Amino acid sequence: MNDIPESELKLEQHIKDCGNRMSAAFAAGDHADAREWQSRMYAAIRSRTPEHQARMTQRIESAIWFQGAEAQAMGKEA
Repeated sequence: MNDIPESELKLEQHIKDCGNRMSAAFAAGDHADAREWQSRMYAAIRSRTPEHQARMTQRIESAIWFQGAEAQAMGKEA
């Protein structure tokens, strides 16, 4: 079950798209366009609500905890 609000999914996709376009513009040597996409990406990142940021932090911390617990379990089995 996906607990991420649709608005957050759209914002994250927009941030990713801006980053991809920025990278493509830099690769093409169009630094002015790359800076424009970078600016748009940073503006989108800054628009994340505190609730959105909290959910992202929780997901990251959960993933870190799971990986640590999994590594400890593997060590005990060896």
